[in-house]
Amino acid sequence: LCFRSVNNFLMTGPKAYLTYSSSVAAGAHSGMEECKFQFGWERWNCPESALQLSTHNRLRSATRETSFVHAISSAGVMYTLTRNCSMGDFESCGCDDSRNGRVGGRGWVWGGCSDNVEFGERISKLFVDALETGHDTRALINLHNNEVGRLAVKATMKRACKCHGVSGSCSIQTCWLQLAEFREIGNYLKIKYDQAHKLEMDKRRMRAGNSADSRGATAETFHHVHATELVFLEDSPDYCTRNASLGHHGTEGRECLQTGKNLSQWEKRSCRRLCTECGLRVEERR
Repeated sequence: LCFRSVNNFLMTGPKAYLTYSSSVAAGAHSGMEECKFQFGWERWNCPESALQLSTHNRLRSATRETSFVHAISSAGVMYTLTRNCSMGDFESCGCDDSRNGRVGGRGWVWGGCSDNVEFGERISKLFVDALETGHDTRALINLHNNEVGRLAVKATMKRACKCHGVSGSCSIQTCWLQLAEFREIGNYLKIKYDQAHKLEMDKRRMRAGNSADSRGATAETFHHVHATELVFLEDSPDYCTRNASLGHHGTEGRECLQTGKNLSQWEKRSCRRLCTECGLRVEERR
């Protein structure tokens, strides 16, 4: 996802797309903010360049980190479109009441205003997937990871209910589905990042270029991948040292945590991870 590409796409696309442009941009931005939060104490901390790199043709890496960037940006766009739809920001869309009136389970029926994730999913696909113009394995990986992000929005939805009955006896409940907090989607995708699956491609068949054999090798590989699991192609560098051409800033000068209240084990080890294991020393400043 690259903001410039999104804006170019909006200006040249059908006028209907202009309706959703600010939601798409805001969604991609909230995805990257969540990325920064999730990776705040890691060597790769979701730098600004992460957004551009994923669609920069010359440097199209397909690392574990790129897979997270695609998923969280895609989730952010779908999330924002869905929420704005429920808030009545778009004329063409409102609550999802398709199940209203049906019995959902024991003692409850569908009702109220469910968040319209189908709408959010459909429009975000139009925008986000359109940025992927390649037809190679990397393009397929990026499209797959975009979809993982959208599925995460659905997987984390919550059921909310309201009681009815004589003097609040709650003999029957009306329930609807609503989006989780976006932080919860970030946490969910961070676990997917930790469990991401490296694709082992048949290099010999891939070298056949864009032939049917090459496409067959790719399709075969994807056949074993679960729809909700992030995939990547290349091992990540250690991110300790600066590499300007790849947009890696290195860890020199970064802050880390050693002491403090309520720190997780992961946070407590941040000085070791960012400094000593990268051959740097920790300097305390007050």
